[in-house]
Amino acid sequence: MISTSADLTRKSLLNINDSSNGTLLEVIEERIISSLGDKPNSSISEIAKDLRVNRSTASKYLHVLRAKKKVAFRQVGPVKLWSLEEQ
Repeated sequence: MISTSADLTRKSLLNINDSSNGTLLEVIEERIISSLGDKPNSSISEIAKDLRVNRSTASKYLHVLRAKKKVAFRQVGPVKLWSLEEQ
């Protein structure tokens, strides 16, 4: 059986936090926040690479976190640089 990249992504994300009772959404959000804490002003591509997820998946969760006012971005030319929201 051949695994697709989506299958591998789901497996890698689920294996990261097997002991946690959190949902996949919570796991990804926590990982994004942790990544931005370590590397502020990251692009979506950098975050996706760090989390080992598809770029569109990272983008979706970044916009969810933006709606929750946990992250913000600034536009630099064609690139959005994401960081944690100032509290």
